[in-house]
Amino acid sequence: MMVYALPLMVAGLAGITNETIDRILLQYLLPADISASEIGLYSAFYKLSIIMTLFVQTFRFAAEPFFFSQEKERNAKQVYAQVMKYFSIVTAFIFLSVMIYYDVVKQFIGSSFHDERGAIIVPILLLANLFLGLYYNLSVWYKLTEKTQYGAYMSLLGATITVVLNLALIPYLGFVGSAWATLCCYFLMAVCSYFLGQKHYPIPYPLKRISL
Repeated sequence: MMVYALPLMVAGLAGITNETIDRILLQYLLPADISASEIGLYSAFYKLSIIMTLFVQTFRFAAEPFFFSQEKERNAKQVYAQVMKYFSIVTAFIFLSVMIYYDVVKQFIGSSFHDERGAIIVPILLLANLFLGLYYNLSVWYKLTEKTQYGAYMSLLGATITVVLNLALIPYLGFVGSAWATLCCYFLMAVCSYFLGQKHYPIPYPLKRISL
């Protein structure tokens, strides 16, 4: 049990790092006279991606029991592929809806937080959460095969990418650099999980349809 669970605990701690380290580094790397206001803006823009975040987290908690319940079925891999397809459709719809109606959505954070950088930050954060959701889909392989150490490896890789890119980008781009760091982290984690999964537990994901 510990062999299975311990890597997941490590992955959880690395995930917390991915979620929180950007604001900590913004506080220390930005000039003292603007750090508080910039972190406030960044947090406000984060709230505009809350629809994607809520859907991804809800999916995560609902999908894992479902994935395990399908493990013994003959068509389990096809089911996992279909879940991925429909997840991609829904998240793409959320992304497009928020961006098309961005001028309406941004009213929820109040006029004091309106900033032209929001039009840059919000799509980056939406895509970051979309790729995090894809990673949750793709991570089914290491849980079903009980190779959870790979989950720890990928999460630690993601945390390292997040820290390094924040340190490199914040001095030049401010919180825009933090957003890019988050997107790069989750994108690379999803890519790594896909290729490792195809090696250890190949699932016929409809990549062409998803990419379209």
